[in-house]
Amino acid sequence: MIQRFAAVFSSLLFSICLLADDWPAFGGPDRNQVSQEKGLRADWGDEDPERLWSLDVGLGYSAVVEVKGKAYTQGYSNGKNTLFCVDAETGKVLWTHQYPCEKAPKYFQGGSRSTPAVSDGILYLNSHQGDFYALDAENGKILWTKNLLRDFAGRRPDWGFSGSPLCRAGMVIFDTGSEKGSLVALDAKNGEPRWRAGSHAAAYSSPMMRTNRKGEILVFNGYGLVSHNLSDGRELKRYQHKTRFGINAAQPIDLGSAVLISSAYGKGSALVDLERARPRALWESSSFSCQMASLVRLGDYAYGIEGQTGGREDQARLFCLEIKKGKKRWEKKGFGLGSVILVENRLVILSDRGELVLADASHYKFQELARFQVLSGKENWTPPTYANGRMHCRSSRGKWVCLKMGTQSTVIPDEGAD
Repeated sequence: MIQRFAAVFSSLLFSICLLADDWPAFGGPDRNQVSQEKGLRADWGDEDPERLWSLDVGLGYSAVVEVKGKAYTQGYSNGKNTLFCVDAETGKVLWTHQYPCEKAPKYFQGGSRSTPAVSDGILYLNSHQGDFYALDAENGKILWTKNLLRDFAGRRPDWGFSGSPLCRAGMVIFDTGSEKGSLVALDAKNGEPRWRAGSHAAAYSSPMMRTNRKGEILVFNGYGLVSHNLSDGRELKRYQHKTRFGINAAQPIDLGSAVLISSAYGKGSALVDLERARPRALWESSSFSCQMASLVRLGDYAYGIEGQTGGREDQARLFCLEIKKGKKRWEKKGFGLGSVILVENRLVILSDRGELVLADASHYKFQELARFQVLSGKENWTPPTYANGRMHCRSSRGKWVCLKMGTQSTVIPDEGAD
């Protein structure tokens, strides 16, 4: 009996160890496009991953989030945005939330922009026009709503609000671009105001927590890089990094004392020392210009895609950057303006033409491991999501594909097992 109990306990413990963090918001748990989940299969040979399911969700660029076996994203169709909640294993639609919204194309196809965020059973949803919803993540019931323009005197950026809300310390935090409090924190449960701070125009990245300073928020807005105190919103540091059209879209990488930022439009990247009273760049370079896709970091190196829309997509390059020196170690064409996430020590690259590529995160050279055609069309700029062995890929035209790419089961044995 004792041996049987020990075997069941060991099996249970092993299964729990395999359980990965969910992917609750844009960029994952830490908003750095990184999953620590083990078991991503890399040796595919001539096989393709099993397609668990696919779904048409409408035009747009909202990424997928997955929490507690449910996956969510939103898309545009016929004058409305629709948020989909599906069973992550089967793709069965559990509920939807629909609201009026413009397609708003501007030199691209248009559609949804912002990625939802889930925390403590509540889903927070932002539209590119400024409507903000707090929904019960289980059934889609509206708990409370706001409008970033009417309620906060927000200033909508040219391509619409795109940031994913940040959930911390019982608050939901988002960027309104208002001159009278651009960063806003509300009570997560009832939407009552906690604080407002800053006066900078909104850009297209999402507010995030600092890595080693849990009481600080980073915002990459129209002005540049700004840090705020979590408890009261007080602005702490700022570093100017303005681009044409106010487009700062890629997420910063927080290294502790310094933060790596990158933009296109001739501005490029900078490693910003935030320890000084007046932050300054340790180095700047126009050679690493990430227009939309965020960089990912492994150790002393970062990996990303540099390039810009407007007929020059074929010149875009995947590259490896030695962060401290600002030195490029290698580069590789062929992904267009795609996106990159990091799963353990593997790069997962989704090209703008819908090819999913696995590669070693090596600073010595580009080493491809596998390649699959997953999506059709072009302008597929939305980064993939990896959670619990499932890879979610979403096209700009609205095709949501879920692939089985993990090698191990994450199912916990039934509590009554012998």
